[in-house]
Amino acid sequence: MVAVGLLIPLTAVWPAQDRAPTRVTIDEHNRLLLNGKPWFPICMSPGPPLRSKDPLGRDAMDTVKAGGINSFRVGAAAPDADRVEIPAEYVDWIAEHGMYAFINLREMSVLDPQFPDREARLRAVIEQFRCNPALALWKSMDEPTVGLDNRIVDRMMSAYKFIKELDPDHPVWLNHSPGGFHNYHLYRDVCDISGVDVYPVSIPMGVASKLANKEISCIGDYMEIVSRAMDGKRPIFMVLQVCWSGAMPPKHVRTYPTFHQERYMTYQAIIKGARGLLFFGSDKGYEDQDVPYGFNWTFWNGVLRPLLREIGEGSELHSALLAVDSKLPIKVSGAPDIELAVREVGPCAYILAAKREGPESLIRFSGDFLRGEVEVLFEERSVQAKDGSFTDRFGPNDVHVYKIPLRP
Repeated sequence: MVAVGLLIPLTAVWPAQDRAPTRVTIDEHNRLLLNGKPWFPICMSPGPPLRSKDPLGRDAMDTVKAGGINSFRVGAAAPDADRVEIPAEYVDWIAEHGMYAFINLREMSVLDPQFPDREARLRAVIEQFRCNPALALWKSMDEPTVGLDNRIVDRMMSAYKFIKELDPDHPVWLNHSPGGFHNYHLYRDVCDISGVDVYPVSIPMGVASKLANKEISCIGDYMEIVSRAMDGKRPIFMVLQVCWSGAMPPKHVRTYPTFHQERYMTYQAIIKGARGLLFFGSDKGYEDQDVPYGFNWTFWNGVLRPLLREIGEGSELHSALLAVDSKLPIKVSGAPDIELAVREVGPCAYILAAKREGPESLIRFSGDFLRGEVEVLFEERSVQAKDGSFTDRFGPNDVHVYKIPLRP
């Protein structure tokens, strides 16, 4: 681990020598553009231990990249919670594999007069990493509404302006806790990207949710809350659960989302407008078989890898994650708790549809563009559209993805 005071010269040759520094911008649809092209981050928070191997002896970074991960949250706080250190070797490992880093600035993103050396240390970190080809964005102070001090907003604004002055090419992401949601709006102007983490799978269910809804569909409720707080003018990232302190021993029963639960939460977040996803907690709470690796490979193999086959880079559906919402008119009936998004990619439209926890229902989709055989992706089946509609059955927290060829 390299302390921030040990600067790497800006002229240094990075391990991925053919890669130039990145430039990440945001378009009018709240999409991230990586070097000018739409990009949907699918991030691990954090990734596997540095230079580690998977259970089959392969480079761990190769394994998760092949599985659909494209980015990592990097960085931690030292024990005094102010001396932030950034593991430069880990950022280089990411660069070697052609992936990207969200560098966590933590307390450095609050220019507090009680800590007069922070500005110099913040400058040092920005100058150290801004030309690294792995850098995608800066992560600001985590969950600032916890123990809210109104003065923190002004101090974060000072840091935000300082970061943007030094590095206009990489946005600042601010992640919120599920508590304090009434105050999300206070932080609208101190970030370029907003987001929230909520981990509802626990015993009892929904301990992390501060809303009346304690079910996994609270993911969608939080997406709506943070989007409204940003006036719809910021991309939103959703941080989803692998494991967290409220669902791991010794104080709690070890509990992970099932594939069905993780799939629902992922698609609901996308349907509600998420422009990036992070999966938190693969480094904690794992069972005995994963102890030698310091990483939850059991969850990766059983849940995340099969899920990312559907949405990860290289999958058919990933291009729909990059697209803007379609204006194709569609109506849905049969239950009040169906949520959907329609995306157009080339000659096809994709309907992403998810049902909340209500009873199993037969759902009708209606729209002039619905005709002929409609493929249900990832389920090896199809439904037939007739007279501009088709029906399909949804159980609680079911997700179906439909592919509809469009007429020229």
